[in-house]
Amino acid sequence: MGPHSVLWLFIFFLSLGIGGGLYETLVVYPSWKKGATPQSLPQRLKDSGQALAARRFWPFISPTTALLAMINVYFAWQRTGFVRELWLAAAIAIVLKSVGTYTYFAPTMIRKFEKSESLDPAELTKSVDRWTALSPVRLCVELFGWMAAVWTLWLIAKG
Repeated sequence: MGPHSVLWLFIFFLSLGIGGGLYETLVVYPSWKKGATPQSLPQRLKDSGQALAARRFWPFISPTTALLAMINVYFAWQRTGFVRELWLAAAIAIVLKSVGTYTYFAPTMIRKFEKSESLDPAELTKSVDRWTALSPVRLCVELFGWMAAVWTLWLIAKG
């Protein structure tokens, strides 16, 4: 598989992630974040679809996008000029977003939110507010990465 194919796949999987992230931010988060208690949050996550997405959608999309980002760093590094800079910016942005996802967002969802029964209500509210406020930042990074990757593809196609 060549660099152009890997870039196309990267853009495709970024598109899926952006769509899923927009849907979660606009539709799913509001249905579980407000008024969540340690006792109600696990069920609210299930009822909203968040728990299902965390088990069936994101485990396929997120690691694939992260892997494609790393492969794209390799191919971008072999280019020169503005294409190299733009392609590296796209790929590195997604690598960094993935690091944030795997070090904060996923562990917090799994360890705190899905098993929140033993948490202090004030701590849970603070954690939920922080998580849902910071999560859309990942979407902004993905949008940047997507735009830079599409621009890169356009520049390469243009010759």
